[in-house]
Amino acid sequence: MPKLNFEIKIFLAIIMGTLILIGGVSLLLGQNSPADTSTLVRNNSHSIGPANTKVTIVEFSDYECPACKSIQPVVAEVLKNYPNVRFVYREFPLPSHQDAFLAAQAAESAGLQGKFWEMHDKLFAISPNLSREQLMTAANDLGLNIDQFTKDLDSEAVRQIVLADQADGDKAGLSVTPTFFINGTKFDGGLTVEEFKKEIDSRLK
Repeated sequence: MPKLNFEIKIFLAIIMGTLILIGGVSLLLGQNSPADTSTLVRNNSHSIGPANTKVTIVEFSDYECPACKSIQPVVAEVLKNYPNVRFVYREFPLPSHQDAFLAAQAAESAGLQGKFWEMHDKLFAISPNLSREQLMTAANDLGLNIDQFTKDLDSEAVRQIVLADQADGDKAGLSVTPTFFINGTKFDGGLTVEEFKKEIDSRLK
């Protein structure tokens, strides 16, 4: 009996080790395999750069997220160095950030007046001070029609735009912000300029 018990323990240990190995490989593949690009970029997604490019970078981000704010100079540097790359921004306000959803609505409301990117930059500049009062001040600074901005900010239509971005982020398996997708390949958290360069250059060949 002792010998039998020992053999059973060895067998169970082998099974457990195999399951752990399979789980680790699956996780690794899940992180680096291309996502469904049809949900990463929509017809109404805000983008910079040519549509017919070899490289598309998609960022899911939160205006109240410190890491998202800190990565913005990196993104700006990358886009400056690669004007032939398309960059797409998607809203992904986290529930833990009380002002993030309203800030995302502010960006989309500004977008309806043709100033999405100006508001995008403004929000990250003033983050984490994203109260309604601060958003109204930002809209005024950008020369927006305040009556229209206020109406859009509280509209169901704008709320649905943000919710749609969140839903696409959920489908893509987001767990942190910022999350980047380069030609559909997922990168959790920030990348350095050098890391972006390496990934972009390998796809431009």
